Amino acid sequence: MQERAAVWELKLPTCTGADAFSLNGSYGYTYATFTDYVVSDEENYNGNYVPFVPKHTFNAGAQYVFGLRNGAIFDNITVNANYKAAGRIYWTEQNNASQALYGTLNGRVSFNKGNGQLAFWINNALNTDYQAFYFETMNRGFAQKGRPLQVGVDIRCRF
Repeated sequence: MQERAAVWELKLPTCTGADAFSLNGSYGYTYATFTDYVVSDEENYNGNYVPFVPKHTFNAGAQYVFGLRNGAIFDNITVNANYKAAGRIYWTEQNNASQALYGTLNGRVSFNKGNGQLAFWINNALNTDYQAFYFETMNRGFAQKGRPLQVGVDIRCRF
């Protein structure tokens, strides 16, 4: 079995118009196919995409830090949002099962004081339905669904 892969990646470093605001982003493209994968006269995977390799990946995010006045209960409040996407992802050598391009929107609001932080977060805010993993055994396919909308609270102390 042989495969051919071409990978292109573009990263946007943090762009700031002011100290408090930042943007980031990245994009990756992968073209990975089998070049010599013949199992039998009936099974020839040449030209098929290599399983588990997303064709496209990208990320875009923004963050803003609100500085607060001296003596306030918090030093600052940080708000950020991030969109991550991946796909198409083929799950089998036959390329008969796949996950289309999908993305998740995530956010976080952090209240910071010294070495402490109280944060409220949301992952998959749009409740995107997607397959995180797929496999086949005994002629049956099994998919693991991606995580649905989640919200939470973190309390952190840095030493």
